[in-house]
Amino acid sequence: MKGIDDHILLKRIKEGDRESFRELYNKYHQPLYYLSKKYLKDEIFAKDAVQDIFVKVWKKRDELNESSSIKSFLFTMLKNHVLNMIRDKKNHRKILNELKRTDYSSSESNPIENQVIYSEYLDFLKKAVKKLSPAERKVFQMKSFEGLSNAEIAEKNEVSVNTVKTQYYLSSKFVRNYLKKHADLFMLLIIYLFQV
Repeated sequence: MKGIDDHILLKRIKEGDRESFRELYNKYHQPLYYLSKKYLKDEIFAKDAVQDIFVKVWKKRDELNESSSIKSFLFTMLKNHVLNMIRDKKNHRKILNELKRTDYSSSESNPIENQVIYSEYLDFLKKAVKKLSPAERKVFQMKSFEGLSNAEIAEKNEVSVNTVKTQYYLSSKFVRNYLKKHADLFMLLIIYLFQV
């Protein structure tokens, strides 16, 4: 099956041909991974991003456009996915930093309102963190609140760096989804305002 044209692969994938899907994966997963790693600077996150893209392609194979370039489609999907991952990863830390830097003494700011926003966000964040497993909670707190590196966390917890990366990825994904689900419209607006 080597060397089959992308349009033929695409047609067969739409028909549910797993072998053609495997061929597509083998053809493009490596360049997609290199691009993903270039921006995410992390092997595990980069691999996850590529896997997510191929899972989406398989799940939505019925909607694929046979006349379009599958290569362009894959790279566009990856770019958007990676940008979302970068934004979401930084989001909660950026909000906390911005809210902490707010000048409560400024005449232009409302100190009571600012304090309420900060308290509400912290409350939602604490509730989300409480729902994590003990190991994920520890890693999330050490990385997000204490600013420790993966290597430092691994050494303190006597686990591998890859374990730390995986636990942080899973915990930050859960916290992000919790905040999106439970924060009210006002809090979502605040999150939106501080996005990268």
